[in-house]
Amino acid sequence: METVLHYIKKYAETQPDTLAVCELKKHLTYAEYWTAIRKMANVLLQNGIKKNAHVILRCTQNIEYMVLFSALQYMQALVIPVERSTSPERMQEIRDKVDAEWLISNKESDGLRWLSPKKLMEQMENTEELDVPLPNADSRSMLLFTTGTTGSSKGVVMHHKNDVAIAGNVMKGTQMKPGNVEIIPMPLNHSFGIRRYQSDMINGGTVCLMNGMAMIGNLWKMLEQYHATSMAISPATLGMIFHLSDDRIAGYADQIDYIQVGSAPLPETDKEKLLRYLPRTRLYNFYGSSEAGCSCILEFSRQNKNGCIGYPTVNSLVRFIDEEGNVIENGSEKQPALLAWGGPIVMEGYYNDSELTAKTVVDGYVMTNDLGYMDEDGSIILVGRADDVINYGGSKISPAEVETVAIRYPGVADCAYSSVQDPITGELPVMLIVQEDGFDETAFQSYMQQQVESYKLPQKIFYIEKVPKTFKGSLLRKEIKKIAESKNKGE
Repeated sequence: METVLHYIKKYAETQPDTLAVCELKKHLTYAEYWTAIRKMANVLLQNGIKKNAHVILRCTQNIEYMVLFSALQYMQALVIPVERSTSPERMQEIRDKVDAEWLISNKESDGLRWLSPKKLMEQMENTEELDVPLPNADSRSMLLFTTGTTGSSKGVVMHHKNDVAIAGNVMKGTQMKPGNVEIIPMPLNHSFGIRRYQSDMINGGTVCLMNGMAMIGNLWKMLEQYHATSMAISPATLGMIFHLSDDRIAGYADQIDYIQVGSAPLPETDKEKLLRYLPRTRLYNFYGSSEAGCSCILEFSRQNKNGCIGYPTVNSLVRFIDEEGNVIENGSEKQPALLAWGGPIVMEGYYNDSELTAKTVVDGYVMTNDLGYMDEDGSIILVGRADDVINYGGSKISPAEVETVAIRYPGVADCAYSSVQDPITGELPVMLIVQEDGFDETAFQSYMQQQVESYKLPQKIFYIEKVPKTFKGSLLRKEIKKIAESKNKGE
């Protein structure tokens, strides 16, 4: 079928009493959801929103939000979802970047025609359903905002055919079963959350909406009330679950079919807890971007190769690009290549930025700054960001790979692998370690010699009190490198 809406309409007719979207104290069946979408579309039309209008929608992480989101798609307005906490200044920036005319939010914003979600929902009660043709696969479905490494925001324009293809990647990749019930506490204005919702809609399953994990008790109530069989969470969310409830999730080991983890690296300790608490649950990690979603999947409950991000998904194509920009075959461990992703998952482009689009989408493939290669069994091994990879005498080394090994050693509380300038090799690999009592450097070096190739061994070890990281837990590589250089100079 052409769009997610086609599937919702189909299930409203073929399984009308199946729950489509749920909150803790509210839910809609597919029949009720489809009716609400069409009624809301009529309300929006009556309030002046027309086909092709650019509409900013503030995310509220509930059924009301999903009805508004879907209604805007149904009437073929371009929906631009933004975070609940978006500041007035940021709202103005988004407005100017995407030529937005309308804002649906609980607060007004200068320069935008404003509609209140609460009032729209009240008007919906006595409104007829709007009967218009469904959008086609090639029409625009939404505009997602993403922030690059430069910090500048980009508007990613998606088509309905992209949404359906990415949902196919999720469904096939997770081996999603009929009747899947998925808890999604992730923000539904970001690609990770909204694409999991879309996958469940195409599958005819049920989406349970939660506004994060601040109220951890709601998670257990959702699992019980709707007998949820899967979850889509971030590493930070998983960390909160463990912190606030220890091993309680183990009580659902026979209920949870799979868990998808995404949006940031998963700490090794939390990974080990998941494997221990849920031994029969399939555990997945997706690699992808807003521009080319869910392009690779790793079932990390079965596969544990260093740096592995799994296999390309069913609707994804992978290319390897060398330093001269040539397409090569697969790359290699010592000579990894830049990854590029193609297929029906690829965005239309960045809104009103043809120059950046041309740099990013080359020959139908989204270029990344990630270095990797394909190994003998078809798995993609991620070496790291091109800017982060260490070139030691012509050999490329992934910091993350070495860090994954080092952090397992007793006495290493935290660590970071980096490099310092060297007149002979160009870069000299070093390790920064936050040590615990009893740490033995000689024994550590011996352990590392048994775990990694000789050229990957740290040539120097420096001791620090804390590894610089973002609030999401990602390492601040530039800061780490500065510390390494300073330590190397004896400062």
